[in-house]
This record gives sequence, C-alpha cells and structure tokens, in this order.
Amino acid sequence: MSNVSAEFRTLGKSNAVPNGYVMPYYLMDTKHRVAVARIDDRLYAFDDLSPSDRSPLSSGRLTGTVIMSPCDASQYDVATGQASGGPAITRLTTYEVRELDGEIQIRTGDAKS
Repeated sequence: MSNVSAEFRTLGKSNAVPNGYVMPYYLMDTKHRVAVARIDDRLYAFDDLSPSDRSPLSSGRLTGTVIMSPCDASQYDVATGQASGGPAITRLTTYEVRELDGEIQIRTGDAKS
C-alpha cells in the first residue's frame, strides 16, 4: 500500500466483493476503516464507521445504494454520501474507487464528501 494519500492504493482482490456485499478494510498506516460495496457490478467506497453512531456500516443492511447502520438505523446513500434516513444528519465520506488488474483500489486523499 502506498503512503501517498492522493494516489490510488490497493485494498484487495476484486473477487473479494461480490454483488450485493460490503467488505470492510483497515488502512494500517492511517488507522482508518473504509468499506467497499459492489452494487450491480459497480464499486462504491466509503468510511466504514457511521458518522452518527460510529458503528461499522459494513455490518449494516444494504438495500440498493442505501446502507443502514446496524445500531441506530441511520441510512446513507453509498453513491453520494447523503444521509437519507434515521437520526443521521452528517454526510458519509465517500471515495473514488476503481478496479485495476483484478484488484480494488481507492483514492483516500480526494474524498468526495
């Protein structure tokens, strides 16, 4: 993994995240949790900890592009980061994500929201 946050960094193999699933990743160098969801063959990357209650969103329910926090039922659109339900009022940070040579890569230095 690269230490340069503005560059893409590899998280793991593409086949580790099948359609309809969310996979958590821990960035050791920054001590930060991110998650990657695959929805209709498209990847979305976002902070794994809910802004409202700090619970792992990767353990929550994914319905379409909306993920629900397993603790307080806050809902976020993983495509836009928009809070869309529950007590959540703060946007979810999302990241640029791509697949390259069978690997999932994100750019954490340029968060989208």
